Amino acid sequence: MWKLLAATALPILISLLAVRARGADDYTAFVYAGCSQARYAAGTQYAADVDTVLSTLTDTAASTPYANYTPPSGAATGLVGLYQCRSDLPAAVCGVCVKSSVSKLSSLCNSAAGGAVQLRACFVRYGNDSFLGKPDNTVLFKKCGGESGDAGVAALRDAALGALQAASSPAADGSYRAGAAGYVQAMSQCVGDLGAKACTDCVSIAASQLKAGCGDASAGEVYLGKCYARFWSNAGTSGGGATPGGGNVIGGGNVGPIGDGGNGIAGGGTVGVPGAGTGYGYGFVPRPYGDVQDGSGKTLAIIIGIVAAAAIIIIFLSFVRRARAANGKS
Repeated sequence: MWKLLAATALPILISLLAVRARGADDYTAFVYAGCSQARYAAGTQYAADVDTVLSTLTDTAASTPYANYTPPSGAATGLVGLYQCRSDLPAAVCGVCVKSSVSKLSSLCNSAAGGAVQLRACFVRYGNDSFLGKPDNTVLFKKCGGESGDAGVAALRDAALGALQAASSPAADGSYRAGAAGYVQAMSQCVGDLGAKACTDCVSIAASQLKAGCGDASAGEVYLGKCYARFWSNAGTSGGGATPGGGNVIGGGNVGPIGDGGNGIAGGGTVGVPGAGTGYGYGFVPRPYGDVQDGSGKTLAIIIGIVAAAAIIIIFLSFVRRARAANGKS
């Protein structure tokens, strides 16, 4: 029996550790979220419509990288929702990412009239603030990382980002673009409700932000209201890249917590966006990587610890049992 339990527990432990090791490549890693200050009451038509919108987006995500949905009563409530996945990724990845986004929205923006969340591979937003089809070039999050020590990386970065700006705009799926120059690669993604020109304008602003703000960094990313852009170097670098785990809001502004009061922004926080004063358009407050604690990593660590402890106890008891059996024979 002890051998059977040990043989069962150890593979589980190994598989959990492998999942943890792959966490750095998790397409569902959290970037930012924002919730409207306005709330809706439980049991209302609006509450039912929010549930319908989010469930419909979740069901659709496994088949197409972009979709928007207006519930039957949307004409009265003004509610609409959309999601955008990185359109170069498999449909299955999109489905998992959107499902995770909706789960985060349900917990972070519970009863909020509008909400948005950006994960590494997808963006989900809902609300009644007439955002569908409208450009939004507000800078919500920016991060640069990994000093390359190579003065030439800036020129290659600018060329790779320039390729994004010059790329032709696909007709659908949010206009995913990729560019490269030497050992530096770049990509961008627009939300699918933007037209070709609005997408190009958004990507151009994102690229300009990275060029102006990332110096000789080996990686960087910037998220605007309706698009984002990233670049990274494939050459050997020192320091950390632009990855989840800590972040800042461009301009050094303080992000107010989602809550009551303030100056029209939940919690009264000031978002440091150049030229934008306080707040995120439509009354949202963006939350960077470290501002919202995602308990999934802690939960996984606890599970791994429990399984590891169980495996050690089983192995120890098996050893004691064998030792007693050997002593009994002698």
